[in-house]
Amino acid sequence: MRINNTQIDDTFAEAFPMKATRLVITAHMPTWARHAANSLTGFATSVIDCGCEAGIERDLSGDETPTAGPASRC
Repeated sequence: MRINNTQIDDTFAEAFPMKATRLVITAHMPTWARHAANSLTGFATSVIDCGCEAGIERDLSGDETPTAGPASRC
């Protein structure tokens, strides 16, 4: 299935409501962006029907961020 230029694989199903947010954390140095991302995600682990789940998707280079600085995407 394709919605608004996004390919969606029909393999994901949840039995409870879900909301999602994506953040880009920028910093002067990649290490600081990673430390901030680790602090933000904390102990939010993937447990079925928990109040919050979080994780770091990947590190970004400066040319992928709005501020042209290194970043981590959560």
